[in-house]
Amino acid sequence: MSREVWCIVEHRGGEVDNDSLQLFGAVHRLDGEAVAVVCGDEVAGLAEQISGECDRVISLSSSALASFTPDGYAQAIVPLALERQPSAILTLHSHFLGRDLAPVLASRLGTGLISDCIDVEWRAGFVGKRLVYRRKLIATQRSIVPGIQVATCQRGAFEAPESSGLDAAVEMLSVEIDVDAVRWKVGEFDEAEVVVGDITEADVIVAAGRGVGSKENLDSVQRLAKAIGGTLAASRPLVDHGWLSRGLQVGSSGKTVRPRLYLALGISGAIQHVVGMRDSDVIVAINKDPRAPIFEYADYGIVADLMEIIGPLTDEVEALRG
Repeated sequence: MSREVWCIVEHRGGEVDNDSLQLFGAVHRLDGEAVAVVCGDEVAGLAEQISGECDRVISLSSSALASFTPDGYAQAIVPLALERQPSAILTLHSHFLGRDLAPVLASRLGTGLISDCIDVEWRAGFVGKRLVYRRKLIATQRSIVPGIQVATCQRGAFEAPESSGLDAAVEMLSVEIDVDAVRWKVGEFDEAEVVVGDITEADVIVAAGRGVGSKENLDSVQRLAKAIGGTLAASRPLVDHGWLSRGLQVGSSGKTVRPRLYLALGISGAIQHVVGMRDSDVIVAINKDPRAPIFEYADYGIVADLMEIIGPLTDEVEALRG
């Protein structure tokens, strides 16, 4: 068994999903060699994109891998994994590689799967920690199966390491895929609603949570965001209710942000939201519950009913900014 930990890198439209680079942070926790695995058709350019982020890159190329299918990807990855015996294979949990591919890999490799990990380590075997019971408790799970381990990692749980600036070796391999054994194929992708501005690029973010009370109250939040020159964002409940676009969601199933200022309005501070914003330079929280977990992460906190103070607060900001 080698020290290699394979990280399956996600991509679309010729661009690497940068959140996949967080997997290399998990590899550091395992004290392993980070090997990026890129599958697809004509993926040499993708391999070059990430060669400065990891120890080595393996590119598995076939025209049959132009669109993702778990069967096709597994055909490409499993034989090579059995030959080279990496210690573990990691994917992000929130994307199709985690939810569709990881179980197939585990089954064909004859091993177990620990999903949605917020931490991983070697301790008398492979150990993964994950949130359970509505994310109120942390469960520690240990694999009892020897050999290659498979795990999916929660988005935002690990920090992508800084680029080394050195180009890692890239191994380009062509693979044969039995297309008759591929049980389903991607027909087409529907583009999501276009969001004006990218919250991951914003210097100031005003994020709304369940505490706003109603969709109509979002007008007040938007007014405050405009007053301070911020970008509107949301916690998952507001997206699930259809009040705001999924492109504005911060958290493990949304986007990871690192603004200079993060204003959390009516957000309780569940860990799945916190992992997406905890690296903000300054965090200001407003919540009427003094025991809300968000205050543990906030640099400044206001215990108050959001909708009672947001109007006067916005008035004051507008007056100060002229």
